[in-house]
Amino acid sequence: MAKIAALSSRSIRHRLFIALCLMSIIPALVFLNYIFPSIFVSSVSRINLFLVIPVIVVIVLLGFILIKQIVDPIIRISQDAKSIAGGDLERRIGIEGKDEIGQLGAALNKMTAKIRENMDELKNYGSRTAEINIQIQKRIVATSGLLQISGLISSAAKLDDVLNLCVEKVQGLADSSCGFILFLENERFSIRACGGLDIQIEKNLNFSSGNECIAQLFKKHGLTAIYAKNSSAFFQEFLNTFNLKSLLCMPIFSRGKPIALLGIGNNVSDFIYSPEDSELLEIFGRQAAIAIENDILLRRVEKLEIKDMLTGLYNEQYIRDRLDEEIKRAVSYQRPCGFILAKLNNFNAYQNKYGQIICETALKKIASCLSAALSDVERIARFSDYEFAIVLPEKNKRSCEEIAGKLKEKVQYIFKEEPEPDKRLTISTAVAENPLDGTNARELIAFAQELLGG
Repeated sequence: MAKIAALSSRSIRHRLFIALCLMSIIPALVFLNYIFPSIFVSSVSRINLFLVIPVIVVIVLLGFILIKQIVDPIIRISQDAKSIAGGDLERRIGIEGKDEIGQLGAALNKMTAKIRENMDELKNYGSRTAEINIQIQKRIVATSGLLQISGLISSAAKLDDVLNLCVEKVQGLADSSCGFILFLENERFSIRACGGLDIQIEKNLNFSSGNECIAQLFKKHGLTAIYAKNSSAFFQEFLNTFNLKSLLCMPIFSRGKPIALLGIGNNVSDFIYSPEDSELLEIFGRQAAIAIENDILLRRVEKLEIKDMLTGLYNEQYIRDRLDEEIKRAVSYQRPCGFILAKLNNFNAYQNKYGQIICETALKKIASCLSAALSDVERIARFSDYEFAIVLPEKNKRSCEEIAGKLKEKVQYIFKEEPEPDKRLTISTAVAENPLDGTNARELIAFAQELLGG
């Protein structure tokens, strides 16, 4: 057995040859010696057959053991290889030796280790790719949001609509549970747009412009991250007001002056805002700043404009200012000043049925008709979507009522040829006179609007 064990270091070819000899050639020669004694001549006396047979059996068993030592490792390698092929990359082939089987086991172990290493690299690459995909997705969503905001700004949408959309988009950043814009009005910062905040908290959010936390946020002129675990007392108080554990705030300036504060926040413990989150919030903050600046400029332009773009008549702001001026002049000279407010009847139904283009054509037609019926000193303006205001200097209430009656007839006349009854537009009028119905423009307009039921 010791000799058999010593053969384990030899090559498989040598071991197979020895096993073949032990199991077949040597027993065959022994049997041939007994069957054909003349072939093998020996001076030694023949061994008893009963002694030879056990020896032959032992030799055959030794050959079988040697074969088993060759086959068993191959079977074990095959089983281990199947497990590895099935996905168990942690399995290691436990066959060692200097022969071909040992070398095969070592080679398979090296190959498995290399596969494990490559799989780990693939997993790391996959996780990095997933992170990159998430960042790309964030960028795409942010870009889409910025384009939507830009579209609203370019279409001269209301500032509140733009700010609400901005808050809606920033809520998707950094696992935020809420977003908000604090706006400066009358020396106080209050909520102008928000999402995700408790209604009660939203109502109570109001800070003076001198608030220490607000002052510090604007002093930095850049992004500020506030965390519950390592912030100063006034920042802690600011967080508690929002009932949050972390905040990322972006101050917004208009012409170098503080105007608003854009922020996002959440209640995640030990949360840290990434540079990417900060960069995206800064971009949205700049977009909000553009929207606010654009709104300020639009309001200034509206104050400077005196004409309605659709009808060519004066606009509401101009007629209010002109009415105030005429009332002051009338008071100075103790003369009357009349005012007529005309409203198109059933115009909402007309607009819903015939659409925007037909409505605009009708408004232009009515504006031209009313304007042509007035004198040079009398002023007419488009007052709202479907109202017209007329200032009548030196006219008392009776004269105004006569003019209003004529205007009704003229509007009725220009639409009388319409084949469909609901296309025959008419107007209702309300007449007011200073000082009987009001001492200033605001009072006269309110009086006329009340008469028209609105």
